Amino acid sequence: MLVGVTAVGKTSLIVGLAQRFPIEVISLDSRQVYRGMCIGTSQPTGAEQASCPHHLVNFVDPSLKYTAGKYRLDFTRAYHDIHRRGRIPVVVGGAGLYLRTLQEGLLELPGVTVGDTARVRAELQRLSEKEIRARLHVLDRPSWDAIHPHDRYRNQRAVEICILAGRPMSTLREEQQPQPALGLNYQVLLLQRPAAIIARRIATRTAAMLASGWIEETESLLAQYRPEAPGLQAIGYRQIVAWLGGELPYTELEAKIVVATRQYAKRQRTWFRHIPTLATGEPEDGAILRKIEALLARAQTGRADGDPQLA
Repeated sequence: MLVGVTAVGKTSLIVGLAQRFPIEVISLDSRQVYRGMCIGTSQPTGAEQASCPHHLVNFVDPSLKYTAGKYRLDFTRAYHDIHRRGRIPVVVGGAGLYLRTLQEGLLELPGVTVGDTARVRAELQRLSEKEIRARLHVLDRPSWDAIHPHDRYRNQRAVEICILAGRPMSTLREEQQPQPALGLNYQVLLLQRPAAIIARRIATRTAAMLASGWIEETESLLAQYRPEAPGLQAIGYRQIVAWLGGELPYTELEAKIVVATRQYAKRQRTWFRHIPTLATGEPEDGAILRKIEALLARAQTGRADGDPQLA
């Protein structure tokens, strides 16, 4: 698993590795799953897909909620598909929640009935996004820190779990016995750069994405979906929708996207700080590259020997 904050340089590293190893990527990204959101979520280009196939990208309708539970199921199917063809699956991305779902499993709430869940969910549905965030801040500060402010679904789900369990979701997670997907040993390597460099890379990438037609892409999506669609709540799309709706001056659009992306990167750094890793370093760091190459060589040998645990 190659993980890291947004704009750290994961994609370029993978393209280089694909020239030497029979790898295929399973995306670890909560927004790249959405269909038609190619520019704004930095989905792999046609050339990148040709050099290294990517799975769990561009396949979910933007009007639908996509959960960590669904991701775990889709990951399982993608893993088996890659494994059957004798290729090496490499998980790449920055969605910490999805990473934890693969490593630890879904949170179980013993004794909670379907009726209990429906009742609490109906009560919370009547609250505004701001009220949900305020409730979560009181009930579970670690989860409040980790979840994006505008991710209505995950904020509400965290509050829901706190109420149903009578305890913070973050505490329940810490006590949970790991149930890794497919029983695999997930070997995590963390790619990182200084925060100031990430900030500059985010600014450069945002300008390039806007110049490449991000606004037109959003307009096309709005012709098919409501502004409140889950996919359109992603960073950048949300700000572009606000500008198109007259809620944000165009002169502030790019800066707003950059700030929101930098805030997201900060939350990612906080999340990854608590995850055990085999190695950390910049994508160009010789030490971490040698570690990655050694793991891939071992996995390639394991494929030849029919050992699925060396993924």
